Amino acid sequence: MAIIKEVYSSTRVNLIYQLLRNEADNGTPKEYDVRVDELKVVSRTSDPERFHGHEEFVLPETRSIIINIYDGTSNRCNRYNLLLREEDPSQQELSGIEKSINTKMLQERKKWEFDKLKEDYDDLKEQLGEAEEYAEQLKGKIEQLEAEKSTKSNKITETIVGLAGMFLASKPNALSGIPLIGDLLGGNKTIPLPVEETSGATVQEEDSTATFQKMVTPKAFTGDITDGDEQSLKDALSPFFKPEYIDRVVQIIQYLFMHNSFVDQTITVMEHAIKQGDQTKKAA
Repeated sequence: MAIIKEVYSSTRVNLIYQLLRNEADNGTPKEYDVRVDELKVVSRTSDPERFHGHEEFVLPETRSIIINIYDGTSNRCNRYNLLLREEDPSQQELSGIEKSINTKMLQERKKWEFDKLKEDYDDLKEQLGEAEEYAEQLKGKIEQLEAEKSTKSNKITETIVGLAGMFLASKPNALSGIPLIGDLLGGNKTIPLPVEETSGATVQEEDSTATFQKMVTPKAFTGDITDGDEQSLKDALSPFFKPEYIDRVVQIIQYLFMHNSFVDQTITVMEHAIKQGDQTKKAA
């Protein structure tokens, strides 16, 4: 048995692996095993691809890695004892060669630890970059949602026309089964307006036309609405709706004017209906 004892070196390990690989490629594989301290981590084998499996067992306190390369099927072998830590000195003074080995071993050990720390640092740096990128995406999404929320709360009429109008124009019967919206779209049915309490007294709502005339003015709302204002609104809606739907859209706006508290509920119901319609279309 030949024993080669030296300081651990990645160069030496790679050379041993290359030797095993070359022999296998030439059809004359050599058997070997690997120990980490007293633990055999790679059993005797001729497969060179198992060689680097020993690396996952190397710990900071590991003292040495021992590689045995056998002659054929016998137990004769060349043993490479690669030291990772300085051995305990004997009571006699270390010889010059042993001192040199220990110094070299310490250098290689520090190099190995440095390479491991650098690898960990690179991995953490990459993870940090990914986390920062994800945080920026979340920030942009929050700003987008805030902008959409502001738009919805400040532009009720545009929401009705843009969100509900186009959908109703293409699918006039799609929302007929939904409470509130279904009633508002109920053909030529008269829409009964609910009774509201004012200062303790119950007052019947004004009829649809009179109430609508108090809803909109081209400039500032004063309560004085001309007979032409209703027609002006219908003309403004005509690019968005078919003629048979104009009166019903006006009724919707009139209803929301008299009952502001239903604005958010109406938008929510419409969004839900549109989403269901899209899902049904995809399923079909």
